[in-house]
Amino acid sequence: MDEYENHPTQKPEALLKRIILASSNPGDIVLDPFAGSFTTGAVAVASGRKFIGIEINSEYIKMGLRRLDVASHYSAEELAKVKKKKDGQPVKTMSG
Repeated sequence: MDEYENHPTQKPEALLKRIILASSNPGDIVLDPFAGSFTTGAVAVASGRKFIGIEINSEYIKMGLRRLDVASHYSAEELAKVKKKKDGQPVKTMSG
């Protein structure tokens, strides 16, 4: 069993593929503001789309990066960078 299958609100890939194919074109950007196990991202990338995922839970982020096989594209330092928002709360980013 893949680790992402343990996510409490896992969505069926077939359903997400149908939605993505019906509502976007190859090369478009698919945004998932509650990425969870990154099923939307995996389906979007497999369907020739770009993907932006937002997730607050760091364990799900790590899982999603492994699922999308992008963790190797960033160093640990880049993944751990912290940027301050206007209100002073830290925000983890990959771009600095």
